[in-house]
Amino acid sequence: MAEIYHEIYKIVQTIPRGRVLTYGLISHMIGKRMSAQGVGWALKALGSATAAANKNGGKQPLYHSDNVPWQRVVNAQGGTSTHKIPDIPPDLQRHLLESEGIVFNTEGHLDLDKYLWKEGIGSDGT
Repeated sequence: MAEIYHEIYKIVQTIPRGRVLTYGLISHMIGKRMSAQGVGWALKALGSATAAANKNGGKQPLYHSDNVPWQRVVNAQGGTSTHKIPDIPPDLQRHLLESEGIVFNTEGHLDLDKYLWKEGIGSDGT
């Protein structure tokens, strides 16, 4: 796995419960070495710890969907994008975020002014 993926996973691991970052902001945080879409690909590449361990003789990978809170990364409009991935239940990301206290409006977006993890973004906005 590319080192850039590890950088993305480390950033996502720091997002606190009830807060989010966007794919684009994470792209900026890694110096735009991957696009916002590339950040999404990195998160999509996370497997579950159990599935990975089963493939690797019981050895878990360093990063997996159980220790990288992928659900805390949303699109620039404050919406979820996992409906594009057929092997993820359509409302799973929203359900996980709602279980953290995040509220969505009737259009299916969260309020980025309220839930964006501003402390995780550098003072220059990156």
